[in-house]
Amino acid sequence: SHPNHPHKKITTMSNDYNKMAFEKKVKDALQAVERVLEVERKPRLAAEVDHSYGDKYALANTVTNTAIITLMNCLDKLGLNADILTAIDKTNATTLRFEASAQCKFIKDVVVDVPVDTTHVEGEVSKSTGIFGNTTKTKVFKAVKHVKEYHYDLETNWSISIYSGTSIKEKKILKSRASNMILITQVQKPPVKITELEEVSLTWLLGQITTETLATQFQIDVEDSKTITPRRNEAIEKALEFAGIDSTAGVQHGKLHAFLTCIDTFFESLRSAILSNHNPAVPSPDPVFTAMRQNFDFYDYSIFNPILPLMEDDNQSATAVEERDSCKVLSKEDMTKLTNEHARSLEEALENIAKSAPSDQSPNAFACSERMLMLLSFDMLELMSNYSKSFSYIESMMESQLISAIGKRLESDDIDKFTTFHNARLLQKAPNQFSHAIRQPEHYPVGLVSIEDNTGDRKCIQTHSRIVNVSSTVKLPLAAATILELAGDQVLHGWMNQRFGTKTASGRKYFFELTARARQFSSFILVIGTMNGPSTLEPKDSIIIQNKDEVLIPLLLEELPTAKEFKDAIKSLSPEQQRFAKAYRSMQLESSVFGICVVQIKPQLEALLSLPPNSLDKEMKLTQDLMELFVEYQVPSDLLSYNGATDDVAVEDKVSNVREHVKSVMEVIEGEKEKHLKNAALNTAMSIEKHIQQDLAHSEQRSGLHDVVNGALIDPRPPTMFYKSATAPARRSGAAKLRAPSGGAQKERFRSVQSSAAPVPRMAKMSAVAAASPGRGTVSQVSQPAPQSYHGRTEHVLADRSSTGVDFTLIPKTLDVAIENNGEGSALRSTIIKTRDTWTRHRQENLLTASKDEVLTTEDLKKEKHKAFDLLDALSRSGSLPIQYSELHVIVALTHCFDKSVMETVICDNVNPIEKLELSTLLLASAIHGVPAREMIKDDGELLRLKGSFPLLLKDE
Repeated sequence: SHPNHPHKKITTMSNDYNKMAFEKKVKDALQAVERVLEVERKPRLAAEVDHSYGDKYALANTVTNTAIITLMNCLDKLGLNADILTAIDKTNATTLRFEASAQCKFIKDVVVDVPVDTTHVEGEVSKSTGIFGNTTKTKVFKAVKHVKEYHYDLETNWSISIYSGTSIKEKKILKSRASNMILITQVQKPPVKITELEEVSLTWLLGQITTETLATQFQIDVEDSKTITPRRNEAIEKALEFAGIDSTAGVQHGKLHAFLTCIDTFFESLRSAILSNHNPAVPSPDPVFTAMRQNFDFYDYSIFNPILPLMEDDNQSATAVEERDSCKVLSKEDMTKLTNEHARSLEEALENIAKSAPSDQSPNAFACSERMLMLLSFDMLELMSNYSKSFSYIESMMESQLISAIGKRLESDDIDKFTTFHNARLLQKAPNQFSHAIRQPEHYPVGLVSIEDNTGDRKCIQTHSRIVNVSSTVKLPLAAATILELAGDQVLHGWMNQRFGTKTASGRKYFFELTARARQFSSFILVIGTMNGPSTLEPKDSIIIQNKDEVLIPLLLEELPTAKEFKDAIKSLSPEQQRFAKAYRSMQLESSVFGICVVQIKPQLEALLSLPPNSLDKEMKLTQDLMELFVEYQVPSDLLSYNGATDDVAVEDKVSNVREHVKSVMEVIEGEKEKHLKNAALNTAMSIEKHIQQDLAHSEQRSGLHDVVNGALIDPRPPTMFYKSATAPARRSGAAKLRAPSGGAQKERFRSVQSSAAPVPRMAKMSAVAAASPGRGTVSQVSQPAPQSYHGRTEHVLADRSSTGVDFTLIPKTLDVAIENNGEGSALRSTIIKTRDTWTRHRQENLLTASKDEVLTTEDLKKEKHKAFDLLDALSRSGSLPIQYSELHVIVALTHCFDKSVMETVICDNVNPIEKLELSTLLLASAIHGVPAREMIKDDGELLRLKGSFPLLLKDE
């Protein structure tokens, strides 16, 4: 989001940061801090001290310098002393290397007798003439188990060395040890084989100290254009990169955290392997393994960690007067005392290990040197953890301060509300909700079309709107031979969408829905597509909305790469590849213009049938019958339109004339239905009789005679009262009454029977209808007044009319150039609006039932599209009659993309999203309304303020 932000990979605060746990840890350490400093000193957590924004930079410098000193103290214990540091060639990279291996070598196998609990006793009696009588001798036999043991020599070697450049052979060994111990197993398999190799570059660390005095010199350059916050700047990024403790990036080999973790992992794995595999047949006390089994917790050594985000109200220890007056962080002398305390406590812990651990001369693989190395590794990991969490604390502190100032944690919805409020005050022509009533002038609306988000409150999106191309028409191709001419209003909309991160804080994706609602006994046609050229709407979907239908159409927003991203991506391609990419991007931009067309059915029916305006307002049944004839039966409009000889006829008479035509056609259709029902019933009866006769004939062939019951012959033929008289007039009429249901059931019955019977060609059906319709004279040309402007819109749209020709497909290209020229190339993206393949429709089948939800699948949408196109074809006489009562809404969408959430954008990137959205809004509003951006600003004071932020956009002409 920030134009100079080079650190996009670290996008959030540390994932393992727990504010309460860290603050408790720091407060526990304050006891040691107060013991080290003077008695009257009372340093506290930075958030508890009143300080300035500059103090946060000073705190970041202090924390980093403290971390450098403590790391150098630990490396000194590893053998990297001042003499070695002085001898290092700093013109090349300096690398610290850890090598370790542990492998077993077979020595011998031994069979061991292991006693078991089973014994066997035998007694023997011997006779004696002595005075004691007979004596008994007893023999006890004990069982033993022969167990084979396998003896291995475990050889362990490890070393820590340092070298410059690529001279590994010339490395300097800082610390190392080799040991051999015997492992006994009962399985002939080498129990241990571990190798580790890890390196870390010390170039950054050694570059922060002076070799002569070993003093630190780290400092954040606050004047650098890449410095965003105390945490987000090039100096701190390099420090954290050296540490390699970004939890979002996983294990980063070559970094300090991975190096220390490798040491800890090797020795812990070795210890676990030894203890789990050493299994002699006869266990005996062994001081080597006894010492190894003892658990040792490095936290018990209480090593002081001086990396703490502390400040002080009155820093009396500062030497310089300006330092005491301007800075609340601890002074260099204070930090020296704290680092010395760390060195003292670390030395004390190492001495305790030397006293308690086995000596290095013992065969124990975990002798004194190993435990000291693990302690140093543990301490450096703790230091780096505190260092990372100190910066997380600084960002968390700024976030808490912002929340305290505002009163809440801001989310994307809060920015939406603010921009709506702010744009109304800022702009001459503020955006309005995309919610448009479908109506004729001075009529009640027949429906509503809107774009809403899919949250609980279903807010409408805000768009900049302007009526354009007042005297022109738009083509709507239904088929190769049928192209409609839309002569209604054309409204251009600009939608500025905003996205913070990939999701909102609640996990909701950015989905929007196009909603179309119709009122009872009202209807209209909805056509959705994209603009194909300056004056053509390419339809993708269409549906008839009628009688309280509510259709929810999910919208998907596909963001295109910005112009800057596009140029960066193709700059290394061949000229042919670049031309191909540019041509395809041009097509993407042109096809990103979304079109919504609304066609009112009732007024267009009046024009089609040569009826005066508003003549069908009260004719609900007639309107429904006309739609059924056009959609279900595709009756030509010539059979239904008014055919009076003169125009000087009352409106009621003209409507009655059309009603008679509709009645005649409906009677023909009902007659055809009745005819098909009778034929189907007759065919069914004949088929049943035929099957019965065949069954009886087959039965006679088997028996050879009639069945005799009680001495009487039984006639095998069926009762004539059911079948034989099926063709009689009386019975036929009765059967017709029984088999001809009325209403919707009759229609369904007719369709089911018709599908099983022989199909009737449509042209033959239409011929029958034409023959039965009343004779027609010359159709009188009833004058239809041009429709008035759409009154369902807000006044600002009506006031902003333009007769200048506007090519909708060129607007995204114009915006693309303007965005790149005004420095928003990395955040503002052209957006393609698409519809999903499944819709939802709330429909009430009749007035007595509740509405139900139904999912319209891809096949359902195809059927609905065919129905809508059939009706459009009829209303336009296959394209020969212009669609005067239409409404075309063309939407050009942009998305301002912020990589992080609202709070992270403000805190981590130090970006004011409101200012960024102001620029984006002015760019879009200028393109939609066709005026310079400076003329869109309402107040001169606001214009002066924005000139300072956007001089290129608002410069004086």
